Amino acid sequence: MRTMKSVLAAAALMIGLPAAANAQVYMGLDGGANYLQDPGVTGSDSDWGWVGLGQVGYDFGGPKVEFEVGYRDNDSISSWSTMVNGIYQFLPQSSFHPFVGAGIGWAFLDSDFAGANARNDDESFAYQGIAGVAYDINSNVALKAQYRYFATLDADVGPANGSEADYRNHSVLVGFTYKFGKTPAPVAAAPVAAPAPAPAPAPVVKAAPVLQKNYLVFFDFNKADVTPEAQKIVAQAAGAAKQGNAARVNLTAHADRSGSDKYNQALSMKRGNAVKDALVKQGVPADQIAVVAKGESDPLVATPDGAREPQNRRVEIVLP
Repeated sequence: MRTMKSVLAAAALMIGLPAAANAQVYMGLDGGANYLQDPGVTGSDSDWGWVGLGQVGYDFGGPKVEFEVGYRDNDSISSWSTMVNGIYQFLPQSSFHPFVGAGIGWAFLDSDFAGANARNDDESFAYQGIAGVAYDINSNVALKAQYRYFATLDADVGPANGSEADYRNHSVLVGFTYKFGKTPAPVAAAPVAAPAPAPAPAPVVKAAPVLQKNYLVFFDFNKADVTPEAQKIVAQAAGAAKQGNAARVNLTAHADRSGSDKYNQALSMKRGNAVKDALVKQGVPADQIAVVAKGESDPLVATPDGAREPQNRRVEIVLP
């Protein structure tokens, strides 16, 4: 029971942690088939059953820490479990995330061995290994498929002959995770108002409107597509460039810090070229547009490495 209390205390501490910068709280559910290896005692054999798992945890962009409750049901032995898992996701900048992990915790076993002296329930230290892949449907929801090996150190259940059952499981599961929190919408710069005309009795001379010189185009996570909202900003910039007879339009493209330097450098260049193509479609000559990619080296909002920050996924349009 002391080990069980330690596991629950660790889980409570994990749930109570303040949200670290750029971490997202998530919940997950999984279900699938569970194969129980032969427990090695009289009256039992290997058999298939089912498993259901539920998690709540923190996603730090690559590493994840979670608390999990699970139930496994097979003909000879079933169990409830409480686990604390550590998981690492590879390719955080991609929509696909292979992942591996491990967990420790406590299992409560229940069996149906017959006999007056049979031991049909016990609790024990448990551990598991995890491997799978997840796919991001959007910034909040991901689907996942995985394999888990789950076992206990000692399972003091079995028939009346004094032997103890081994409890070792292989599970194949599918499920999903939901990350809480909403990506803030990009903020476009407000247009500059034209100056008021000179007062009478002096001749009324309307000054030419002051054209906006800087525009920001924002992008979705790991995307280089110009969204309909961003297209409106590009159209404003193209109109100002043509109205002001701009001889040069400078584009500086950026990425957030959720991927590697090399990947973010290439991604920012794709975003810069996407904005250039959109300006050309608006009538700005291609030879008057210069594109510079800075990757993650010049963030608008300072973040730690690996963080997803919407304000840093941008292309700056500057008119002379």
